[in-house]
Amino acid sequence: MSTKKNENLLVYKLCRIKSDKLYPLYVESDKEIVLGKWLKASCGPLADATHVKASGCGGKLSLRPGWHTTNVPWTDWIGARQPDGSLARRPDSVWCECEIRGDELTVTERNGLRTIPKGYYRFKTNSKQRDPWLISGEIKVNRILPDDEVDKICMEKGFIPQKLAAR
Repeated sequence: MSTKKNENLLVYKLCRIKSDKLYPLYVESDKEIVLGKWLKASCGPLADATHVKASGCGGKLSLRPGWHTTNVPWTDWIGARQPDGSLARRPDSVWCECEIRGDELTVTERNGLRTIPKGYYRFKTNSKQRDPWLISGEIKVNRILPDDEVDKICMEKGFIPQKLAAR
């Protein structure tokens, strides 16, 4: 593993919103995300040596602890399945503008890191993933993005915005 120096990086995180409060989607989904404050990542309860319990969806996810963010407020692997087979963003989820900080790590492990990174690294869960995760040890959530701004950012970066599922 090697590092590359970097300043704070502007990124995006998909969060669940409930009673005007933000929460992670899956891991530690009951832990509130506070706006405007640097938050350290934690691992969440383990299901086994290589998986973490996914309380937001049941089951388990691969163990890659840290805040999962993207370069573009877009995903095609998270959402509510539509009749045409596509995934739409759930009505209880919002995109947030965030910052991560620290050095960019070059991770060569096939499954990513099994520990919280000091800094951040890029990781694709599969070869078809268009925009890699940026998995970091710290995050500051600056604000919730309005849907029209999410669409504009996506289009500026060459992505078709994800539809919003019916409420």
